[in-house]
Amino acid sequence: MRWNSPEFILLLLLIPLVGWYRLYLSRTLKRGGIRFAQGFTLAAGIKSWKVRLAFIPDLMRSLVLLLLVFALMQPQYGQEHENVTRQGIDIMIALDVSGSMAAEDFKPNRIKAAQKITENFIGGITDHRIGLVVFAGLALTQCPLTIDYGVVTELLRRTSLQMLKYDGTAIGDAIVNAVYKFSSESREKRDKVVILLSDGENNSGIDPHEAAKIAAEKGVRIYTIGVGSLEGAPIPVIQNGYKQYARNPDGTLYIPKIDEQLMKDIAYITRGQYFRATDNKALEEIYKTIATLEKGKIDVNRTIQYSERYFWFLAPAFVLLLVEMYLRSRVFQRLF
Repeated sequence: MRWNSPEFILLLLLIPLVGWYRLYLSRTLKRGGIRFAQGFTLAAGIKSWKVRLAFIPDLMRSLVLLLLVFALMQPQYGQEHENVTRQGIDIMIALDVSGSMAAEDFKPNRIKAAQKITENFIGGITDHRIGLVVFAGLALTQCPLTIDYGVVTELLRRTSLQMLKYDGTAIGDAIVNAVYKFSSESREKRDKVVILLSDGENNSGIDPHEAAKIAAEKGVRIYTIGVGSLEGAPIPVIQNGYKQYARNPDGTLYIPKIDEQLMKDIAYITRGQYFRATDNKALEEIYKTIATLEKGKIDVNRTIQYSERYFWFLAPAFVLLLVEMYLRSRVFQRLF
C-alpha cells in the first residue's frame, strides 16, 4: 500500500490543538456553575458513570479526525501483474541416415529408435523453432526452421536409410548445412543449437573440425550424440530375399565404430557436450538433458496497478461520527 498525498499528514497536528481547545473550554465554562447537573448523585456527592465516561465523545471525535486525515492522504493498494515474454531457441537436428544406422543394438534398430525418441523430444518442446537435416555421404535439408512441429514430425517419420544414395558419413557437411540454415533464415537474436546424431566415422565431405569452427564463429552450439552400444552391432542387409550381415573383405562381420574423439572435439569447439547413447533409454535421457540445458530466454516485466482505498478510513470515520453525535445528544448531554 502507498499514500498518494502524504503531505496531509501535517493535519494530524490539529488533533492535539483541538484537544487543548476542548480542555480550555471545559475549564472556562466550569467556573460558571453546575455544568453536569445530571452527572452527580447530589445526596452522596459521588460521580456517576456518565461523568466517569464523559471523555468518550471527545475521544471519538479525535478518532474521527484521525481517520479523515488518513483518508485525505489517499491510501492506494497495488495489484502486481507479471508479463512473461518467452523467446525460444533455434534447433537443427542433424540425423545420420547412413546404412550403419540399420544396426539392431537399438530396438527395432538405430534409425527407428532415433526417429521415435526424436519425435518425442519435438512433442515436448515449446517456443522453439526446429529444423531437420539428414546426412549420409552428403547432407540434405529435410525441413527448414519452423514452429510447425507437426510438419517436422511428419518429415522425420518419412526419413529412411534409402533416401540418400550416397552412402558414407559426412558429418562436416551436416554441420555446415545446419549453420547455413541458421544464418539464412534466423533474423532474431536467438540461441542456436545443433543436435548431431551419428554412429560412424566421418569418411567424406568437409573436415568436421573446420565445420565446427565455422559453427563456433556463428555462435552455434553443437550437442553430439554417438549412437551405438559399447560392443557395437553388425549391419543387416537383404540379399536375394534373405537377411544377412555386412562383412569385411576377410569375411568377418563389419561392425562400425563411433569416432568418439571427433564427436568430443566438435562439442568442445562449439561449447556443447558429447553424449554416448547405448540404447533407447539412454538416448531418451540424453534428449531430456539437452531440453533442460536449453531453455531459451525469458523476459519478465512486472507492473503494479493501484486502486483507491480511502474508504477504508472514511467509512469507519462516518460511523464513529454518528455514534459520537448520538452519545452527545442522548447520553452525555450537557446543561448550561
